[in-house]
Amino acid sequence: AYYRKSKFDFEQTLSNLLTKAKEFDFEVVSQTKIGSETELIVTLINEDLIQKILKADANLVGLIPTSVAILNKGGAVVVGTGNPELMSGVTPNHDVQNYAAELSTKLKNLINQTTGAGELKVLNVKLYSTHTCPYCTAEKDWLEKNMIKHETVYLEDSPKEAEYIVKSTGQMGVPVTEIVYEDNESEFVIGFDRNKLTTTLIK
Repeated sequence: AYYRKSKFDFEQTLSNLLTKAKEFDFEVVSQTKIGSETELIVTLINEDLIQKILKADANLVGLIPTSVAILNKGGAVVVGTGNPELMSGVTPNHDVQNYAAELSTKLKNLINQTTGAGELKVLNVKLYSTHTCPYCTAEKDWLEKNMIKHETVYLEDSPKEAEYIVKSTGQMGVPVTEIVYEDNESEFVIGFDRNKLTTTLIK
């Protein structure tokens, strides 16, 4: 998931979201209150991208994030959504991976602009690997070539880390890249997903 703390009150945050959604080619389908006057789920559709994803793999219908939550956490307004990259983890289809990365960029930019908080800053990159994994070696080389500071964790030597990865991602395979952001937010990239790593780590 991707959440940002808003610099605005609930009404202004909601107004920003509804206005800016159009700029990112999203149509607002519904607004559903959840529990209180200041908590909402806003359903958004980017028709073009959703059609492309379903054409590439119709089984992904339940994994396409279409909801943006505006929540009240300890008096602060936070805005967030699910992670489109989860789709990349369940299909080898490269088209889907490209569409998921595009949708992810649009949603994150929408949330950043809605909240006025800007992009999350990357604090750390961890590559979870094994000693014998060729894709892990390829990713490590790519990170080094692009001068991205990172830490490599070999799961054979770190059973606790291996358990953490399975618990966090549901995946047993490697490579898995953990991108640690400010506010202790983490995002996991499954496999050596060059597109996703490029959009997230190379500015």
